[in-house]
Amino acid sequence: VELTLFRPVKPMLAQTAESVVEALERVDDQVAVEWKLDGIRVQVHRQGDRVAVYTRNLNQVTERLEEIAADVRRLPCHSVVLDGEAIVLDESGRPARFQETAGRFGTEVMETRGLQAFYFDLLHIDGEDVTDRPLIERRARLEALVGDRLIPQTITTDPAEAEGVLAEALEFRHEGVMVKAASSPYEAGRRGAAWLKVKPV
Repeated sequence: VELTLFRPVKPMLAQTAESVVEALERVDDQVAVEWKLDGIRVQVHRQGDRVAVYTRNLNQVTERLEEIAADVRRLPCHSVVLDGEAIVLDESGRPARFQETAGRFGTEVMETRGLQAFYFDLLHIDGEDVTDRPLIERRARLEALVGDRLIPQTITTDPAEAEGVLAEALEFRHEGVMVKAASSPYEAGRRGAAWLKVKPV
């Protein structure tokens, strides 16, 4: 089975952990700790100038998110599939009310300011399906491609350092963090143990 452009795949999902320490113990590997943004999950496909944006439920919403499509057209590649979060940021760079982001995905499109997509995974690049490659390798290629549209991430096995990433994410009013096995492939449609989410109440 191969990934086909403009045929969206079910996103890889995460199990829940009560704390960062628990997540590190359960992953039992070098881990990537990244901010969990309070946005809307998007999967973006591009080939040449053609771009399509899909939701977590695989609905196409490109016409509502043309600014995201335009940003992806400017990336230095011919074809790509990206996994990320669309979010509205306020003037300080922190998330606006979730309703401002969600309004762009409803049946009646609300005008919102500053809608942007930030990415955490790469599924395809210039004819190559990379879903079976380790996360740490996909991440390096993603960073080279999207630059400042990359969701912040730290590779660590140190609980104190991981807690620091969580504190920083919460300071910026995000939901929490994702703790991911650095060696994990992208398992479309699975809620496996390789990805864990930590969302403090």
